[in-house]
Amino acid sequence: MRFGRPAPGCSRRSVLLWGGLGLAGWAGLVPGRLRAQPRPEPLLHWVGGDLPPFVWQADGRGQGYAHDLALAMARRLGRPEQVQFFPGARGVKVTAEGEPYGVFPLARTPDREQGFRWLIPLQRVDYTLFVRAAAPPELGLESLKTHKVVVLRGSPIINNLRAAGFQQLTDATSYRDMLRMLDEGMVAAAYAGRPMLRAAMREAQLAPARYREVANLGEAVLYMACSLSIGAEEAQRWVEAHKALEADGTAARLRERYGL
Repeated sequence: MRFGRPAPGCSRRSVLLWGGLGLAGWAGLVPGRLRAQPRPEPLLHWVGGDLPPFVWQADGRGQGYAHDLALAMARRLGRPEQVQFFPGARGVKVTAEGEPYGVFPLARTPDREQGFRWLIPLQRVDYTLFVRAAAPPELGLESLKTHKVVVLRGSPIINNLRAAGFQQLTDATSYRDMLRMLDEGMVAAAYAGRPMLRAAMREAQLAPARYREVANLGEAVLYMACSLSIGAEEAQRWVEAHKALEADGTAARLRERYGL
């Protein structure tokens, strides 16, 4: 860059100084690709599926204990009160892959431990084998190992059955579909978290007396968790919002509403 002649009374040193300041000013206009810009911290957005009594849709409206808890926390934080629904296990998959999502309910299992931030415990659940009430009384844990058993698609609890020696395993896209398969004799048993399958019975208006619990096989604590792409500060905001809802009784009222 060339400069004109110095004004009267202006030394060469002053010209160089002002020229340097001018260059510094132009540096502030350098395109962003040449200057490192801090990336904004991603904000958490909740996703859920069909997992009553924690989250499900009825008549196009979301509901469930974890669903309503997520909305109440969002309200407290001044965030949009919104839960996005994904089919099957897709919400868990995209969250594990790094999308800035929170997901619920998610069983805290050893294979998932390092793949998520674990924010809020929801409930400890037993995983239970259900058969039709009319099934032969001798149909128990050992005899079921050679019969067909259905689990929810994408659920890691299928590994409990494999480890126990179950030989014929299939899956279904929802708890209601699992109950349909059981009622129609397509499978001998359904294996799921007890509160989830019991809630599916209520939603489908199926009497619990139609089914019999055979045995519990494993347990886990269900959580509201989020992607590792969510920063520690953002995650802590939701944890603190939940603590406030526990303190003011909101969380307890939601548990009572959904029979938990």
